[in-house]
Formats: sequence, C-alpha cells, structure tokens
Amino acid sequence: MMELDKVTTPTLVVVSVSLLTALWFWSLRRPSAKFPPGPRGWPIIGNVMDFVGQGPHHLFMTLAEKYGDVFSVKIGSNWNVILNGSDTIKEAFLKYAVEFAGRPLTTSVEYITEGGKDIAFAPYSATWKLHRKLTYSAFRNLATGDNERFERLVFTMTERVGKILESKGDEAFDPKHIVSLAVYNFTAQMVFGKQYELDDPDLLEWQSLSQEGVEAIGNGLMADFFPVLRHIPTPGMKTLKNLVDRFFKLVNKELDSHKQSYNPRDEPKDFIEMLYHTRQTMIDEGEEGIDQISEVHIRQTVMDVFSAGTDTSIFTMHWAIALMVDYPEVQEKVQKEIDEVIGRERNPKMDDRGSLPYTECALYEVFRYSSIAPLALPHATTKDVTFRGYHIPKGTCVMPNIYSMHFDKKLWGDPENFRPEHFMDETGTMRQHPDGFLPFSTGRRVCLGESVAKAELFLIFTWLFQNFTFRKPAGKEGEIYSNVDKTALSPLLKTYEILVSKRE
Repeated sequence: MMELDKVTTPTLVVVSVSLLTALWFWSLRRPSAKFPPGPRGWPIIGNVMDFVGQGPHHLFMTLAEKYGDVFSVKIGSNWNVILNGSDTIKEAFLKYAVEFAGRPLTTSVEYITEGGKDIAFAPYSATWKLHRKLTYSAFRNLATGDNERFERLVFTMTERVGKILESKGDEAFDPKHIVSLAVYNFTAQMVFGKQYELDDPDLLEWQSLSQEGVEAIGNGLMADFFPVLRHIPTPGMKTLKNLVDRFFKLVNKELDSHKQSYNPRDEPKDFIEMLYHTRQTMIDEGEEGIDQISEVHIRQTVMDVFSAGTDTSIFTMHWAIALMVDYPEVQEKVQKEIDEVIGRERNPKMDDRGSLPYTECALYEVFRYSSIAPLALPHATTKDVTFRGYHIPKGTCVMPNIYSMHFDKKLWGDPENFRPEHFMDETGTMRQHPDGFLPFSTGRRVCLGESVAKAELFLIFTWLFQNFTFRKPAGKEGEIYSNVDKTALSPLLKTYEILVSKRE
C-alpha cells in the first residue's frame, strides 16, 4: 500500500481528477440503455441550469424540437421523462394507463399527504382505487347528481358578491380578492356546509396559506431534487411544516365539528357528511377493504378537494376577467348571447349548457389559453415499460407537457391568439373534446373534480357577465393584463386593476 507521506502532489491531482471524472460520468449515466435521449447535464445538479430564464413548459417545447416528443432531463439526482404533444400524452395515459398511473412521492409530498394517503398524490394501489371510488361517489351524490342542489351551492354567494361589486363605483380594484370570496364560499358551502364573511379569520387564513404555499414551495424543496437533504432542517422544510400544521389545524377544526353534529339518519348536508355516509354505505354493502380508508384518508381527501377546488378556480376566474377586458369584443359577444338566451330575470342554470355555445367556448378558451397547470401533476411508472421504443424503468417520474398541446400550431392554427372560435365548428356548435385540449389531464389520474369545476366555473362565469361589465381604468387601455412571466413554473397573472359597472 502506498504510504501517505510518500504520495506526491502530481499523484494526488491525478487521483482527484480521476475520481471527479468517474463521478461526472456516473452522475450522468442514464437509467437504462434505451432510456429516452435528452440534453447532457452537469454532475450533481443535472439540467437545472437549463431552466434559468424560462419556464419548464417553454423549455420542454424547445427541447422536443431537437429530441422528439419523448425525451429526458435530469433535475438534481432525479431522472424525468417528458411527454410532449397530444398524440404522445394520450397514447401514454390511455393505452398504457396502468403503467403511467403512479406518482413520485417526493419529500414535500410525503409530508403533506401523511405518507401518500390523499388521492392526488397517493401511489397507484388497491387502497387508492377504493379511496377514489369513495370520493367520486360522494362528489356525485352531493353535487353533480342534482342540478338544482348544485346551483343553490354556487349561488349562495352571488348576492353578497354582487353587492360588493356594485359598491365599487368608479374605484379601480384587483378582482382576485372578490373572486376568492366567491370561490371559497362555494367550496366551503360544498365541503363544510358553511359560508365566510370577508373578514372571517378562517377565510383570511385559507387565503394566506394558499399565497404562502405558492411562494414558499411552489417550485418544490431542495430535498425533492436531492433526497439526501430530507433529514436536514432547511428553511424550506421548516416553512413547509409550518404551512402543513396550519392547514391541518383548519381541516381538523371542521372534521371535529362534523363528528359531533353528524347524524347518519339525516340526509348529508355537505361533502364531509357525504364521505361519512358513503363510507358507511360501502361497509354495509360489504365493500372489501373499505376499513382501510381511515380518518387520515378522510382528512387528506378534504384537504385535496378544498385546496385544489379553490386555487384552480380562483386562478381560472382571475384569467377570465383579465382576458375579457383585454378582448372587450369577446365580452360583448358573451353578454349578447346571455341576454338572448337567459335574459336578466333569472340566474344561469346547468341546463343552459348547450344553449350558450359562444359563452362556453369563451370559457374553454380561457382554460386553454391560461393553462394554469401546464405540466399537470407528475406521473410515475408503476412497472418497467417500453414506450415508443424507449425503456422506462419502474418508478421513473413522467411529466406531461399539457402546454405543448394547448399551444400546438398544428392543432389550433394560431394558439397565441385568444379566440373562442378555436372551440367552434363550422356550424357554430361547440367542440366538446377537440384534440390538444386536456386541462384536467386524462387516464387513471384524470382530475377527480373535473365535472364539478367545469359546472361551477360555467355558472360563475355566466352569472358575472350576465350582471356586470368589466373594463380597464383610464390610462391602462394599452396595457395587456393577460401577459405572464415566461420564466415562471406556472402561468399565474400579476396583480391588475379593473373598473366594474352593473349592467342595466
């Protein structure tokens, strides 16, 4: 063995360089011989530097031009397969539905979901399927199965929201807070059976948690990309724990209240009671494994429904108002159609869908144009799979670039332009499922609340423009409100101000 005191400096340099070179090649080694191609990254950090200055959905569209619609990038120590384009994403999630039905359980997700006991991020398993079945049944029975009941849930807040808007007069304001009040009240009424006042401490805490969560962990934690850091008390991990503790406190407060008041002999009044009712019905009918759905699963389901149901709807309506003031001619056409079909004497109804093609097309164009979840939620392979000639090992993170579908020139012609006509056929009828449109994803992991979200947003959107006109303040006419920071992970709008007037 070489004695340390006889090791020369040149020898140390050679050994060090050799070790670093070996580390370099080892860290960039792909998981399999036929793993999808992609850009060469750096040791340790992978392709992280490629994301500087542009959002990942934009970067992935650029990389697809070089590597094809299936390629890979390394983020930290994690290899990720990226799927671009309508045909690729639909083939993966529909033809290989089970193989791509998993979820990567990152450090932050594992903590938030109490070990993957929610629905959105839980591993694909028999327990998850049973949990999803329970939640879907509760949703269907509570909301989507009864149009009148659902409409009452939505319009519990319109009188108060309308008065707030009417009180604005000539005051310019950011509509996001009022939109938040409407959406939070609908979701709270549906999930908790309650409403919030503007200054309600719980409402303010929900809003604060949403904003803080986006700012603090919207792009993930370092430990998500470098798992070796998961046991180190970083500032990000401390912030996450604080947010989750506050979130649990709010949800536990509602669950405790429902446990005391719930009577199984009464008709369920809200989503929590419907979960309890449906679980008991499944037990009575001998549903195998239902006893695995614990109180933790119930809490996680409530968290999923409340957080996802509020944030996405708020962001979508914030986009909708911005686009309507950026394109006043579209707003006018929407209002004209609503006047002709509904008038002003009643609220919109679920049955009005199909009779308001331009209005529905305008809302769907908001979904497409905003693409507020451009990468959807990441998937993971549940087993080794060969897809389009590439070998993707079990457990690989898979990211569908939904944005690449929504802004595909081959499918939309001029995707950069906001035009409701993108969703109309030559007869003026709405195209319900055009190629390249998947705002709620598809396959085994399709968004559980898709039907509820579409119905809720249709009623709110139609009611708003039935009763109010939105415009830009003086001096802001040339400003484009629907511009976004293309370096951001998600295309969320900046604060903007509008004027509102009651339609007489």
